[in-house]
Amino acid sequence: MAVSQTILGMNARNYLYIQRYNSRRAKAIADDKLETKRLLTEHQIATPTLITEFPDRLAVRNFAWEALPSNGFVIKPARGYGGSGIIVFKSWEGRSGYTITDDFMTVHDIETHILDILDGAHSLQYLPDAAFIEELITPHSFFKKLCPVGLPDIRIIVLHNIPIMAMARIPTTESGGKANLMLGALAVGIDMRTGITVHGYMKHHPSPFYLPGTKTKVRGIKIPLWNELLLLAARTQEASGLGYAGVDLVIDDVHGPLVLEVNARPGLAIQNTNRASLRTRLERIENMRQVTPERGVELAKSLFASPFSEKVEIDPKTIGVIEDVYLQGVDRSVKKRAKIDTGAFRTSIDRSLLRELDLKIEPEKIHVRSASGSQERDAVKITLYMHGKKIRTVASVANRQHLNYPVIIGRSDLKGFLIDPVKNSPLETSTPS
Repeated sequence: MAVSQTILGMNARNYLYIQRYNSRRAKAIADDKLETKRLLTEHQIATPTLITEFPDRLAVRNFAWEALPSNGFVIKPARGYGGSGIIVFKSWEGRSGYTITDDFMTVHDIETHILDILDGAHSLQYLPDAAFIEELITPHSFFKKLCPVGLPDIRIIVLHNIPIMAMARIPTTESGGKANLMLGALAVGIDMRTGITVHGYMKHHPSPFYLPGTKTKVRGIKIPLWNELLLLAARTQEASGLGYAGVDLVIDDVHGPLVLEVNARPGLAIQNTNRASLRTRLERIENMRQVTPERGVELAKSLFASPFSEKVEIDPKTIGVIEDVYLQGVDRSVKKRAKIDTGAFRTSIDRSLLRELDLKIEPEKIHVRSASGSQERDAVKITLYMHGKKIRTVASVANRQHLNYPVIIGRSDLKGFLIDPVKNSPLETSTPS
Protein backbone atom coordinates (compact mmCIF):
# COMPACT_ATOMS: atom_id res chain seq x y z
CA MET A 1 0.00 0.00 0.00
CA ALA A 2 1.31 3.44 -0.88
CA VAL A 3 2.36 5.55 2.08
CA SER A 4 -0.12 8.27 1.14
CA GLN A 5 -3.03 5.84 1.55
CA THR A 6 -2.20 4.73 5.09
CA ILE A 7 -3.88 6.04 8.21
CA LEU A 8 -1.72 8.54 10.09
CA GLY A 9 -0.36 6.91 13.25
CA MET A 10 0.92 8.55 16.41
CA ASN A 11 4.63 8.05 15.68
CA ALA A 12 4.30 9.43 12.15
CA ARG A 13 2.25 12.36 13.42
CA ASN A 14 4.86 13.21 16.05
CA TYR A 15 7.86 12.88 13.73
CA LEU A 16 6.50 14.21 10.43
CA TYR A 17 4.29 17.05 11.63
CA ILE A 18 4.53 17.99 15.32
CA GLN A 19 8.31 17.82 15.61
CA ARG A 20 8.81 19.45 12.22
CA TYR A 21 6.29 22.28 12.35
CA ASN A 22 5.59 23.02 16.03
CA SER A 23 8.26 24.95 17.92
CA ARG A 24 8.81 24.40 21.63
CA ARG A 25 7.60 27.91 22.46
CA ALA A 26 4.43 27.58 20.37
CA LYS A 27 3.63 24.24 22.01
CA ALA A 28 4.15 25.74 25.48
CA ILE A 29 1.63 28.50 24.72
CA ALA A 30 -0.89 26.06 23.26
CA ASP A 31 -0.56 23.83 26.35
CA ASP A 32 -1.54 26.78 28.57
CA LYS A 33 -5.15 27.86 28.05
CA LEU A 34 -4.54 31.21 29.74
CA GLU A 35 -1.56 32.02 27.54
CA THR A 36 -3.55 30.90 24.50
CA LYS A 37 -6.44 33.16 25.48
CA ARG A 38 -4.08 36.14 25.80
CA LEU A 39 -2.53 35.39 22.41
CA LEU A 40 -5.92 35.07 20.71
CA THR A 41 -7.12 38.32 22.25
CA GLU A 42 -3.95 40.06 21.06
CA HIS A 43 -4.69 38.90 17.50
CA GLN A 44 -8.37 39.91 17.78
CA ILE A 45 -9.58 36.33 17.49
CA ALA A 46 -12.90 35.68 19.23
CA THR A 47 -12.68 33.56 22.39
CA PRO A 48 -14.85 33.24 25.54
CA THR A 49 -14.42 36.19 27.91
CA LEU A 50 -12.08 35.68 30.87
CA ILE A 51 -13.79 36.53 34.18
CA THR A 52 -10.86 35.97 36.56
CA GLU A 53 -7.73 33.89 37.03
CA PHE A 54 -6.17 32.22 40.07
CA PRO A 55 -2.36 32.10 39.85
CA ASP A 56 -1.98 31.23 43.54
CA ARG A 57 -3.82 30.41 46.78
CA LEU A 58 -4.02 34.06 47.84
CA ALA A 59 -6.14 34.86 44.78
CA VAL A 60 -8.56 32.09 45.80
CA ARG A 61 -8.92 33.40 49.36
CA ASN A 62 -9.44 37.01 48.25
CA PHE A 63 -11.92 36.44 45.44
CA ALA A 64 -15.45 37.87 45.77
CA TRP A 65 -17.57 34.86 44.79
CA GLU A 66 -20.74 36.93 44.91
CA ALA A 67 -19.56 38.75 41.78
CA LEU A 68 -19.83 35.67 39.57
CA PRO A 69 -22.64 35.81 36.96
CA SER A 70 -25.91 34.25 38.08
CA ASN A 71 -26.49 32.57 34.71
CA GLY A 72 -23.39 30.41 35.04
CA PHE A 73 -19.67 30.21 34.31
CA VAL A 74 -16.89 27.70 33.67
CA ILE A 75 -13.92 26.77 35.87
CA LYS A 76 -10.85 25.43 34.04
CA PRO A 77 -7.25 24.46 34.77
CA ALA A 78 -4.80 26.39 32.60
CA ARG A 79 -2.84 23.29 31.63
CA GLY A 80 -5.52 20.63 31.92
CA TYR A 81 -5.86 17.76 29.48
CA GLY A 82 -8.82 15.88 28.02
CA GLY A 83 -11.44 17.93 29.84
CA SER A 84 -10.10 16.99 33.27
CA GLY A 85 -10.78 19.56 35.98
CA ILE A 86 -13.41 21.52 34.05
CA ILE A 87 -16.64 22.34 35.91
CA VAL A 88 -19.51 24.08 34.14
CA PHE A 89 -22.07 25.94 36.26
CA LYS A 90 -25.51 26.68 34.85
CA SER A 91 -26.64 28.86 37.78
CA TRP A 92 -25.08 30.71 40.71
CA GLU A 93 -26.66 32.41 43.73
CA GLY A 94 -23.74 34.20 45.32
CA ARG A 95 -22.36 31.41 47.51
CA SER A 96 -23.61 28.25 45.81
CA GLY A 97 -24.93 26.96 42.51
CA TYR A 98 -25.70 24.03 40.23
CA THR A 99 -23.54 22.48 37.54
CA ILE A 100 -24.89 21.32 34.17
CA THR A 101 -25.08 17.80 35.61
CA ASP A 102 -27.26 19.14 38.49
CA ASP A 103 -24.57 18.77 41.14
CA PHE A 104 -24.92 21.30 43.96
CA MET A 105 -21.67 23.06 44.88
CA THR A 106 -20.79 25.69 47.45
CA VAL A 107 -17.95 28.20 47.58
CA HIS A 108 -16.06 25.78 49.82
CA ASP A 109 -16.39 23.05 47.18
CA ILE A 110 -15.13 25.39 44.47
CA GLU A 111 -12.20 26.59 46.55
CA THR A 112 -11.19 23.00 47.24
CA HIS A 113 -11.40 22.17 43.55
CA ILE A 114 -9.33 25.20 42.50
CA LEU A 115 -6.69 24.43 45.12
CA ASP A 116 -6.45 20.93 43.66
CA ILE A 117 -5.91 22.52 40.25
CA LEU A 118 -3.15 24.74 41.65
CA ASP A 119 -1.48 21.64 43.10
CA GLY A 120 -1.42 20.09 39.62
CA ALA A 121 -4.12 17.45 40.06
CA HIS A 122 -5.39 18.05 36.50
CA SER A 123 -2.30 19.28 34.65
CA LEU A 124 -0.46 17.43 31.90
CA GLN A 125 2.40 16.19 34.10
CA TYR A 126 0.85 16.85 37.51
CA LEU A 127 2.95 20.00 37.86
CA PRO A 128 1.70 23.11 39.71
CA ASP A 129 -0.89 24.91 37.63
CA ALA A 130 -3.15 27.98 37.50
CA ALA A 131 -6.94 28.09 37.31
CA PHE A 132 -9.33 30.53 35.70
CA ILE A 133 -13.03 31.24 35.28
CA GLU A 134 -14.54 32.24 31.94
CA GLU A 135 -18.00 33.12 30.73
CA LEU A 136 -20.54 30.37 30.08
CA ILE A 137 -21.13 29.75 26.40
CA THR A 138 -24.74 29.43 25.28
CA PRO A 139 -24.79 26.86 22.46
CA HIS A 140 -26.18 28.01 19.13
CA SER A 141 -29.88 27.15 18.92
CA PHE A 142 -29.06 24.69 16.12
CA PHE A 143 -27.20 22.43 18.55
CA LYS A 144 -29.94 22.27 21.18
CA LYS A 145 -31.76 19.57 19.23
CA LEU A 146 -28.57 17.52 18.85
CA CYS A 147 -27.60 17.00 22.48
CA PRO A 148 -29.50 17.18 25.77
CA VAL A 149 -26.62 18.48 27.89
CA GLY A 150 -23.23 20.11 27.50
CA LEU A 151 -21.52 22.09 24.79
CA PRO A 152 -20.83 20.57 21.35
CA ASP A 153 -17.59 21.70 19.77
CA ILE A 154 -15.89 21.41 16.40
CA ARG A 155 -12.30 20.25 15.95
CA ILE A 156 -10.53 21.34 12.76
CA ILE A 157 -7.02 20.14 11.90
CA VAL A 158 -5.00 22.85 10.14
CA LEU A 159 -1.58 22.80 8.43
CA HIS A 160 0.03 25.89 6.83
CA ASN A 161 -3.27 27.82 7.19
CA ILE A 162 -5.13 25.13 5.24
CA PRO A 163 -7.94 23.26 7.07
CA ILE A 164 -7.36 19.54 6.53
CA MET A 165 -10.11 17.61 8.30
CA ALA A 166 -12.96 18.38 10.70
CA MET A 167 -15.34 16.73 13.13
CA ALA A 168 -18.07 17.76 15.55
CA ARG A 169 -17.90 16.36 19.08
CA ILE A 170 -21.31 16.05 20.66
CA PRO A 171 -21.70 15.44 24.41
CA THR A 172 -23.91 12.58 25.55
CA THR A 173 -25.41 11.50 28.84
CA GLU A 174 -22.66 8.88 29.04
CA SER A 175 -19.93 11.52 28.67
CA GLY A 176 -21.41 13.64 31.47
CA GLY A 177 -22.00 16.61 29.19
CA LYS A 178 -18.37 16.77 28.04
CA ALA A 179 -17.32 16.67 24.39
CA ASN A 180 -14.67 14.05 25.14
CA LEU A 181 -14.56 10.90 23.00
CA MET A 182 -12.84 8.84 25.69
CA LEU A 183 -15.74 9.58 28.06
CA GLY A 184 -18.39 8.51 25.53
CA ALA A 185 -19.13 11.61 23.45
CA LEU A 186 -20.20 11.21 19.83
CA ALA A 187 -17.83 12.34 17.08
CA VAL A 188 -19.16 13.14 13.61
CA GLY A 189 -16.99 13.77 10.55
CA ILE A 190 -17.72 16.86 8.45
CA ASP A 191 -17.35 17.39 4.71
CA MET A 192 -14.94 20.27 4.17
CA ARG A 193 -16.81 21.84 1.26
CA THR A 194 -20.36 21.92 2.55
CA GLY A 195 -20.14 21.53 6.34
CA ILE A 196 -22.46 18.50 6.13
CA THR A 197 -21.82 15.59 8.50
CA VAL A 198 -20.69 12.32 6.92
CA HIS A 199 -20.03 9.54 9.49
CA GLY A 200 -20.30 8.99 13.23
CA TYR A 201 -17.99 7.35 15.75
CA MET A 202 -18.32 6.48 19.44
CA LYS A 203 -16.00 4.67 21.82
CA HIS A 204 -18.32 1.66 22.17
CA HIS A 205 -20.16 2.08 18.85
CA PRO A 206 -17.85 2.62 15.85
CA SER A 207 -20.67 3.32 13.35
CA PRO A 208 -23.71 4.91 15.03
CA PHE A 209 -26.60 5.58 12.66
CA TYR A 210 -28.58 7.96 14.91
CA LEU A 211 -27.68 10.61 17.45
CA PRO A 212 -27.91 8.98 20.92
CA GLY A 213 -31.47 8.98 22.24
CA THR A 214 -32.96 10.43 19.05
CA LYS A 215 -34.16 9.42 15.60
CA THR A 216 -31.94 12.04 13.98
CA LYS A 217 -29.50 10.49 11.52
CA VAL A 218 -25.82 11.15 12.10
CA ARG A 219 -25.26 11.82 8.40
CA GLY A 220 -26.64 14.83 6.56
CA ILE A 221 -26.61 17.46 9.33
CA LYS A 222 -25.44 20.84 8.02
CA ILE A 223 -23.24 22.70 10.49
CA PRO A 224 -24.17 26.43 10.55
CA LEU A 225 -21.65 29.19 9.78
CA TRP A 226 -19.30 26.68 8.16
CA ASN A 227 -17.24 29.17 6.14
CA GLU A 228 -16.74 31.32 9.23
CA LEU A 229 -15.59 28.30 11.24
CA LEU A 230 -13.05 27.26 8.61
CA LEU A 231 -11.62 30.76 8.33
CA LEU A 232 -11.47 31.19 12.10
CA ALA A 233 -9.59 27.89 12.44
CA ALA A 234 -7.06 28.92 9.78
CA ARG A 235 -6.53 32.35 11.35
CA THR A 236 -6.10 30.77 14.77
CA GLN A 237 -3.46 28.31 13.56
CA GLU A 238 -1.58 31.17 11.95
CA ALA A 239 -1.70 33.30 15.11
CA SER A 240 -0.69 30.40 17.38
CA GLY A 241 2.73 29.97 15.80
CA LEU A 242 2.01 26.26 15.36
CA GLY A 243 2.46 24.91 11.86
CA TYR A 244 0.23 21.91 12.59
CA ALA A 245 -2.66 22.37 15.01
CA GLY A 246 -6.04 21.19 16.12
CA VAL A 247 -8.37 24.15 16.69
CA ASP A 248 -11.41 23.62 18.91
CA LEU A 249 -14.33 25.90 18.11
CA VAL A 250 -17.83 26.50 19.43
CA ILE A 251 -20.76 28.54 18.16
CA ASP A 252 -22.23 30.84 20.79
CA ASP A 253 -25.87 31.81 20.34
CA VAL A 254 -25.00 35.51 20.74
CA HIS A 255 -21.34 35.93 19.79
CA GLY A 256 -21.13 33.37 16.98
CA PRO A 257 -18.00 31.24 16.39
CA LEU A 258 -15.44 31.29 19.22
CA VAL A 259 -12.10 29.54 19.74
CA LEU A 260 -12.10 27.34 22.83
CA GLU A 261 -8.49 26.19 22.67
CA VAL A 262 -5.61 25.23 20.40
CA ASN A 263 -4.09 21.76 20.52
CA ALA A 264 -0.45 21.24 19.53
CA ARG A 265 -0.87 17.45 19.47
CA PRO A 266 -4.35 16.82 18.04
CA GLY A 267 -5.61 13.25 18.30
CA LEU A 268 -6.11 10.87 15.42
CA ALA A 269 -9.70 9.66 15.97
CA ILE A 270 -10.84 12.31 13.52
CA GLN A 271 -9.82 9.84 10.79
CA ASN A 272 -12.44 7.36 12.05
CA THR A 273 -15.21 9.94 11.83
CA ASN A 274 -14.30 10.89 8.26
CA ARG A 275 -13.21 7.43 7.09
CA ALA A 276 -10.25 9.14 5.49
CA SER A 277 -6.50 9.33 6.04
CA LEU A 278 -5.03 12.49 7.53
CA ARG A 279 -1.71 11.53 6.00
CA THR A 280 -3.16 11.45 2.49
CA ARG A 281 -4.53 14.96 2.87
CA LEU A 282 -1.47 16.36 4.62
CA GLU A 283 0.86 15.11 1.90
CA ARG A 284 -1.26 16.83 -0.76
CA ILE A 285 -0.64 20.28 0.68
CA GLU A 286 2.54 19.95 2.74
CA ASN A 287 4.64 21.85 0.20
CA MET A 288 2.17 24.71 -0.08
CA ARG A 289 3.59 27.67 1.84
CA GLN A 290 2.80 31.38 2.11
CA VAL A 291 -0.93 30.62 1.92
CA THR A 292 -3.30 33.16 3.49
CA PRO A 293 -6.11 31.85 5.73
CA GLU A 294 -8.66 32.94 3.11
CA ARG A 295 -6.85 31.05 0.37
CA GLY A 296 -6.39 28.11 2.73
CA VAL A 297 -10.16 27.80 3.14
CA GLU A 298 -10.62 27.84 -0.64
CA LEU A 299 -8.03 25.07 -1.04
CA ALA A 300 -9.61 22.96 1.71
CA LYS A 301 -13.06 23.14 0.13
CA SER A 302 -11.64 22.29 -3.28
CA LEU A 303 -9.15 19.54 -2.37
CA PHE A 304 -10.93 17.74 0.46
CA ALA A 305 -14.57 17.71 -0.62
CA SER A 306 -16.53 14.48 -0.23
CA PRO A 307 -17.83 12.94 -3.49
CA PHE A 308 -21.46 13.79 -2.67
CA SER A 309 -20.71 17.46 -2.06
CA GLU A 310 -20.60 18.35 -5.75
CA LYS A 311 -24.37 17.82 -5.79
CA VAL A 312 -24.90 20.27 -2.94
CA GLU A 313 -25.41 23.93 -3.76
CA ILE A 314 -23.58 26.01 -1.18
CA ASP A 315 -23.48 29.46 -2.76
CA PRO A 316 -26.49 31.67 -1.99
CA LYS A 317 -28.75 32.64 -4.89
CA THR A 318 -28.74 36.27 -5.96
CA ILE A 319 -32.19 37.75 -6.45
CA GLY A 320 -33.46 41.15 -7.51
CA VAL A 321 -36.01 43.46 -5.95
CA ILE A 322 -38.75 41.99 -8.15
CA GLU A 323 -39.01 38.22 -8.63
CA ASP A 324 -41.44 35.61 -9.94
CA VAL A 325 -42.81 33.31 -7.24
CA TYR A 326 -45.05 30.26 -7.42
CA LEU A 327 -47.67 30.05 -4.69
CA GLN A 328 -49.03 26.62 -3.83
CA GLY A 329 -52.75 26.22 -3.22
CA VAL A 330 -54.90 23.24 -2.28
CA ASP A 331 -54.96 21.76 -5.78
CA ARG A 332 -53.12 24.28 -7.94
CA SER A 333 -50.26 26.76 -7.98
CA VAL A 334 -50.11 30.25 -9.48
CA LYS A 335 -47.26 32.41 -10.68
CA LYS A 336 -47.14 35.97 -9.36
CA ARG A 337 -44.74 38.89 -9.37
CA ALA A 338 -43.41 39.62 -5.90
CA LYS A 339 -41.53 42.53 -4.41
CA ILE A 340 -38.52 41.67 -2.22
CA ASP A 341 -38.80 43.96 0.79
CA THR A 342 -36.14 43.68 3.51
CA GLY A 343 -37.90 46.48 5.36
CA ALA A 344 -40.82 44.13 6.04
CA PHE A 345 -40.27 41.32 8.51
CA ARG A 346 -43.09 39.09 7.31
CA THR A 347 -44.30 38.01 3.88
CA SER A 348 -47.66 39.47 2.84
CA ILE A 349 -50.15 38.42 0.14
CA ASP A 350 -53.20 40.04 -1.41
CA ARG A 351 -56.57 38.89 -0.09
CA SER A 352 -57.70 37.86 -3.58
CA LEU A 353 -55.16 35.02 -3.50
CA LEU A 354 -57.10 33.33 -0.69
CA ARG A 355 -59.97 32.64 -3.08
CA GLU A 356 -57.71 31.89 -6.03
CA LEU A 357 -55.76 29.23 -4.10
CA ASP A 358 -58.54 28.13 -1.73
CA LEU A 359 -56.46 28.97 1.35
CA LYS A 360 -57.89 29.10 4.88
CA ILE A 361 -57.38 31.95 7.31
CA GLU A 362 -55.66 30.98 10.58
CA PRO A 363 -57.74 31.34 13.80
CA GLU A 364 -55.32 33.87 15.34
CA LYS A 365 -54.36 37.20 13.82
CA ILE A 366 -50.78 38.45 13.71
CA HIS A 367 -49.34 41.85 14.59
CA VAL A 368 -47.72 43.76 11.73
CA ARG A 369 -45.79 47.02 11.86
CA SER A 370 -46.02 49.27 8.83
CA ALA A 371 -45.49 52.92 7.92
CA SER A 372 -49.01 53.64 9.17
CA GLY A 373 -48.33 52.03 12.54
CA SER A 374 -48.96 48.68 14.23
CA GLN A 375 -52.03 46.68 13.23
CA GLU A 376 -53.54 43.22 13.39
CA ARG A 377 -53.97 41.25 10.18
CA ASP A 378 -55.35 37.90 9.13
CA ALA A 379 -52.72 35.20 8.74
CA VAL A 380 -52.45 32.25 6.38
CA LYS A 381 -50.05 29.33 6.10
CA ILE A 382 -48.64 29.16 2.60
CA THR A 383 -45.96 27.39 0.60
CA LEU A 384 -44.19 29.26 -2.18
CA TYR A 385 -41.26 28.62 -4.49
CA MET A 386 -38.67 31.22 -5.48
CA HIS A 387 -35.65 30.39 -7.65
CA GLY A 388 -36.33 26.72 -7.06
CA LYS A 389 -36.27 27.06 -3.27
CA LYS A 390 -39.27 25.90 -1.27
CA ILE A 391 -40.40 28.36 1.40
CA ARG A 392 -43.02 27.50 4.01
CA THR A 393 -44.23 30.54 5.89
CA VAL A 394 -47.08 32.28 7.69
CA ALA A 395 -48.01 35.34 5.65
CA SER A 396 -50.14 38.30 6.59
CA VAL A 397 -53.17 39.04 4.42
CA ALA A 398 -53.73 42.57 3.13
CA ASN A 399 -55.71 44.40 0.46
CA ARG A 400 -53.11 45.03 -2.22
CA GLN A 401 -55.33 45.50 -5.30
CA HIS A 402 -54.23 49.14 -5.62
CA LEU A 403 -50.52 48.20 -5.52
CA ASN A 404 -48.26 46.85 -8.25
CA TYR A 405 -47.41 43.54 -6.62
CA PRO A 406 -49.81 41.08 -4.98
CA VAL A 407 -46.99 39.53 -2.93
CA ILE A 408 -44.35 41.03 -0.65
CA ILE A 409 -41.52 38.71 0.47
CA GLY A 410 -40.32 39.79 3.92
CA ARG A 411 -36.82 39.32 5.32
CA SER A 412 -37.82 36.38 7.54
CA ASP A 413 -38.19 34.30 4.35
CA LEU A 414 -35.01 35.48 2.61
CA LYS A 415 -32.51 33.21 4.33
CA GLY A 416 -30.07 31.81 1.78
CA PHE A 417 -30.55 34.64 -0.73
CA LEU A 418 -28.37 37.60 -1.68
CA ILE A 419 -30.23 40.68 -2.89
CA ASP A 420 -28.97 42.78 -5.80
CA PRO A 421 -30.84 46.11 -5.59
CA VAL A 422 -30.28 46.77 -9.31
CA LYS A 423 -31.30 43.35 -10.65
CA ASN A 424 -34.92 43.30 -11.94
CA SER A 425 -35.44 46.81 -10.58
CA PRO A 426 -38.62 48.44 -11.98
CA LEU A 427 -38.11 51.52 -14.14
CA GLU A 428 -40.92 53.41 -12.44
CA THR A 429 -40.07 54.42 -8.88
CA SER A 430 -42.90 56.82 -8.15
CA THR A 431 -45.70 54.26 -8.12
CA PRO A 432 -46.52 52.58 -4.80
CA SER A 433 -45.57 48.92 -4.54
